[in-house]
Amino acid sequence: MKAIILPLLFVGIGLLILSLIIEQDSWKQIAEKNSPNGKYTLHEYNYYSDKNRHAPYGTYIFLKPKDSNRKPINGYVIFAGYCVNKNIFEWASNDQINISCLVKENDSVKTLSSNAYGIKINIIIIMKQ
Repeated sequence: MKAIILPLLFVGIGLLILSLIIEQDSWKQIAEKNSPNGKYTLHEYNYYSDKNRHAPYGTYIFLKPKDSNRKPINGYVIFAGYCVNKNIFEWASNDQINISCLVKENDSVKTLSSNAYGIKINIIIIMKQ
């Protein structure tokens, strides 16, 4: 029995590590901007997988406190969707973010927060002709 358990344990640990590596490889950072006061950072990423996410193969914007040790992709998802354009966000002020998303279809925005960490989030959705 012990002869089976130990190899299965190693295989399980190996598969877990491989899964984490593949998940990290599914993200490509597009842009990063600090808030004017330097307390928060916005990160824009493209996700290149169809795993159970807000917007598989879509654009994500994460917000995290500057002093957080979390990876950007483990931050607060304030936006997920399918935008034709890149660099879709800007800090309007310390407490306001503007997101402009050029879309091909009406249902392209999958996740949108209106407020995070006391910061108001505005979105402008523009239909591509």
